[in-house]
Amino acid sequence: MNGFFNLLQNPLRSTPARMVAPDPLDAPLLWLGKNDPWTIRNACEGTAIFGATGSGKTSGSGQALAKAFLSAGFGGLVLCAKPDEAELWRRYCQQTNRSDSLIIFGPQQPYRFNFLNYEFTRPGAGAGLTENLVRLFTTIMQVAERQRGHNSAQDFWERTTKQLLRNCIDLVAIARGRLLLQEIYDVIVTAPSTPEEVGSEAWQQSSLCWRCIREGEARPKSPRQANDFAHAVKYWLREIPALSSKTRSIIVTSLTSMMDIFLRGTLRELFCTTTNIVPELTHEGAVLVLDLPVKEYAEIGQFSQTMMKFIWQRASERRDVRRHPRPAFLWCDEAQFFTTATDADFQSTARGARVATVYLSQNVGAYHSQLGQAETHSVMGNLQTKFFHANGDPMTNNWAAELFSKSWQFRGSAGTSTSEGMTGRQSVSKNFGASDSLDFEVLPQQFTSLRKGGPEHGYCVEAITFQGGRIWHATNKNHLKVGFSQR
Repeated sequence: MNGFFNLLQNPLRSTPARMVAPDPLDAPLLWLGKNDPWTIRNACEGTAIFGATGSGKTSGSGQALAKAFLSAGFGGLVLCAKPDEAELWRRYCQQTNRSDSLIIFGPQQPYRFNFLNYEFTRPGAGAGLTENLVRLFTTIMQVAERQRGHNSAQDFWERTTKQLLRNCIDLVAIARGRLLLQEIYDVIVTAPSTPEEVGSEAWQQSSLCWRCIREGEARPKSPRQANDFAHAVKYWLREIPALSSKTRSIIVTSLTSMMDIFLRGTLRELFCTTTNIVPELTHEGAVLVLDLPVKEYAEIGQFSQTMMKFIWQRASERRDVRRHPRPAFLWCDEAQFFTTATDADFQSTARGARVATVYLSQNVGAYHSQLGQAETHSVMGNLQTKFFHANGDPMTNNWAAELFSKSWQFRGSAGTSTSEGMTGRQSVSKNFGASDSLDFEVLPQQFTSLRKGGPEHGYCVEAITFQGGRIWHATNKNHLKVGFSQR
């Protein structure tokens, strides 16, 4: 594995004289211009890559960044949208001598991750906290709800669903000393539906909810557990039976419909059996590729990878970077499938956690369709480096032009006119003029003509680059056109 502080070179040109970096984070990963390094620190401030299908965003800037991370010894988590992505990363690892670091996580592989028991038993002061587990579920549900066209921000249903989940987790964890998704599901579906059913012997004999209540009563408990357990019992024996059947049905279904996906088939085997792999391996250099592409597995690929991303982000935030300084990357091509409202919060502290986030997508509208406009701008605002490849989307091109800002542009004009007098003689007059106007530094139409690679463009892919707060030496402006070789 290549060293963490290796100085890398732009695939299009030789590296300039070696720079001595006073801080490891200032070590260059790529050279985007003769005196314009892109450093580990820049990478940890987040990156967004835009480009239309066929623009070369994956084989251009995407490939350059991916190989830079691998060559520098980063570990990372890779989310897959397309069926060929796992093979692409296998090739990247071969080309950078990182094959030994590659872990493919998928149905045909031996790796398993019981996400619920991991969160319940992992090291750290926050392990097993009910609210952390509730947040994990509700993050997945955000994606599920927007897929179904619902508004996940409806306060009442969100609060009541969290309440159901919170009391279920407390009941099962205290009664059984473990957390299994199947048992949480069974407690919910065997809860009493009427006040009369609570006293029914037939219900008590068939209900896991009732058995957990009895088991929990018999187990020794800390004062905090005793308080939480008492609240949970009141909820299951008093509040739930008192709800109207319609209200209870909506609350229960909104949660169990998402759980059901994880309790059968591929996802049950991968995420609800045993654990022989954990996200923390990426902090030691493992490259974990989630081979559950959305284009192949649809909903279950999207939900499972979003869940893994969220767990990995939290694991990255709580690690001690003084003891484990190796940077790690988060890679999402077709990132609109995997983004959630929590990403903006994570990215605001990602640099301190030494996480280099890279999100690739065709256009801004793809994010709007999944997150809404406000959340999109919140997430994009925290990704400081942006690469804009060839694109025909007016919204994205205008947004990019606005990002580069406007400046006073000098415009010259000239013209001639011909007139014919009473005598038939012609006269010619010429006029010249000039004016200053406030106009885009980079016009939106310039993004439509960037080179897209392939033999017709000499296998060169172009992008216009922006980084928040940076003036590039090569242009003395806040934008820079960069070329990337597909070879």
